[in-house]
Amino acid sequence: MNARDHQFRPERAQEPLSAAFEALYHEHFAFVWRTLRRFGVPRGQLEDASQDVFVIVHRRFGAWSKHASVRAWLHGVARRVASNHRRGLERHQRKLAAVAAREPPALRPIEERVSARHRLERVAEAIAALEPDRREVYVLIEVEGMRAQEVADALGCKLNTVYSRLRRARVQIARALGEPKDPRGGSDHGQAR
Repeated sequence: MNARDHQFRPERAQEPLSAAFEALYHEHFAFVWRTLRRFGVPRGQLEDASQDVFVIVHRRFGAWSKHASVRAWLHGVARRVASNHRRGLERHQRKLAAVAAREPPALRPIEERVSARHRLERVAEAIAALEPDRREVYVLIEVEGMRAQEVADALGCKLNTVYSRLRRARVQIARALGEPKDPRGGSDHGQAR
């Protein structure tokens, strides 16, 4: 009696699953391997893909219908596993290509990085010290990149009020950082986006 006959006989259901599964595994492993290979699973991943097929087979043991042979069912499982492996490999390749395309940032000397970090901390403190209305306008325009008209619409105030708050916030931050009064030079109206 071969494993295929063994699987379809209801009186054999009492036999432990492990023996029936082991028989199916030994009889059909080569078929699954070849099927996965035909579906494009690279040689280096055939072992993992085969294991994935038989994990599914073990979990869903006996799920094939009386109208389909076990080999047809295994073929379908192998096809889906191969597709998943190919998609996973393609995703992995895209990620590798994206990483390779990016140049690693050149590290600045530690002194520059410490100085930049210190300046960021000072800027954050200066922003935190602003009056709430000025801080909100400053953050929306300078940090979030919103245009002045968008901020006016969002806050429900006049455009000139937004420009006034922005100008005062900039002056206050420049003063806190020890910079010239007009940190940007020129009219604030033209610079607010």
